[in-house]
Amino acid sequence: MAVNLFYLCARSDDDERLLDQLKSFLSPLRQAGLIDDWEPRQLRAGQLVREELRRHLSAADIILVLLSPDLLNDPFYPELRQLAWERHQREPGRVRLFPVKLRECPYELEPFADLVIFPPNGRALHALPPAQREKELKNLALQIRMLAAGEGGQERPGPAAAPMATSFGPVSQAGGSQTAESRRSGSTLSAQRCDVLLVTATDVEVQAVREIAQREWGARFERQYGRIETYYFLGEIGGAATWLLRTEMGTLGAGGATLAVSEAIRSLKPAAVIMVGIAFGLRPDEQQLGDILVSRQLMSYEPQRLGSGAHGEMVLVPRGDRATASPRLLSRFRDAKLDWNGPEPHFGLLLSGEKLVDHPDLLKQLLALEPEAIGGEMEGAGLYAAAMRERCEWIVVKAICDWGDGHKRENKAENQRRAADNAVRFVLSVLGSGGLKPS
Repeated sequence: MAVNLFYLCARSDDDERLLDQLKSFLSPLRQAGLIDDWEPRQLRAGQLVREELRRHLSAADIILVLLSPDLLNDPFYPELRQLAWERHQREPGRVRLFPVKLRECPYELEPFADLVIFPPNGRALHALPPAQREKELKNLALQIRMLAAGEGGQERPGPAAAPMATSFGPVSQAGGSQTAESRRSGSTLSAQRCDVLLVTATDVEVQAVREIAQREWGARFERQYGRIETYYFLGEIGGAATWLLRTEMGTLGAGGATLAVSEAIRSLKPAAVIMVGIAFGLRPDEQQLGDILVSRQLMSYEPQRLGSGAHGEMVLVPRGDRATASPRLLSRFRDAKLDWNGPEPHFGLLLSGEKLVDHPDLLKQLLALEPEAIGGEMEGAGLYAAAMRERCEWIVVKAICDWGDGHKRENKAENQRRAADNAVRFVLSVLGSGGLKPS
């Protein structure tokens, strides 16, 4: 059966002209039997208006709320809005509620105001140039098509379809419907497509991914619960189905990067894992705060042999792996640097360890261990260990928020936010270019 789509819209000339444009882009889906859409103009003489509106809304799998001043002033709107919101909350895996801004209006007090509003650029469809409006409507039609697709790429419409971007940007083709129980257990996560898994460890890193991906790439931030971890489906960016995982800081512990990334790789089966976030720099004479560090190689500095030198002094000898990141990912990031207009990306050896480095003596020890290092962080060694065991491509991309020299607290929030934003933008530029979409 087709997916039921309901247009919650006003009966006004301005709104109906925009609705007709939208329906023209959805016409191929209707003809293919993927959707069965309904709007108030289909009411027939003699029908009870309120009852018919409620009946069709109650049967809808997709509810498009077409925002405009006329809709907010429609006498039936408060009742229908409440019914739509209750269904959205009561049936989150089955009912999709999407606000669409047809014309500028004061929607900020609506119950769904915290959802991402289409179009993702914040402008109303009415205010967009015709070419841009058609592009946005095409995006919307593509996503509804993906939502109506069933498992295994079969065009088998149904209400419990694949996840879809809330903000109507690029979508995922991650297949597979989920029951409430399967969502709780995470048993069907591996049935959904994951081309790229982004990994973060701090609040500032998660917020940077969420805000930049949604604002600049029209991404979703949909929670999916695995056996242990919580994942966030971002949608399809540059053709790559993209997910986000947050670990605890460091590599060790029950929630550290090693175990969390291992669990994520087994659950989602990504083609590539990219750790993105903040780091400390080691070369202030060559680098600036906010510059981006890309792990051509990565070494854990924690495994060491403590020995004696010729004069009895203590000598530290590093014994950790010195691993090279995925050649394919390195190639994509080097290519992205050619067109990148942001802070300078530096490719080289990153150090990784459990210590939060913020003392000049420790900094000197690290530079003595690995004079070639360009910076350091705390989770990359766990990422590498998990990815190597699971035979998954990996790379670490972080930006400099401090120099690890005892001054970390100075402008800490501002420096960390800027660094996280820079690293996330660089990573998303690689995704957006299409370099990581499946072949």
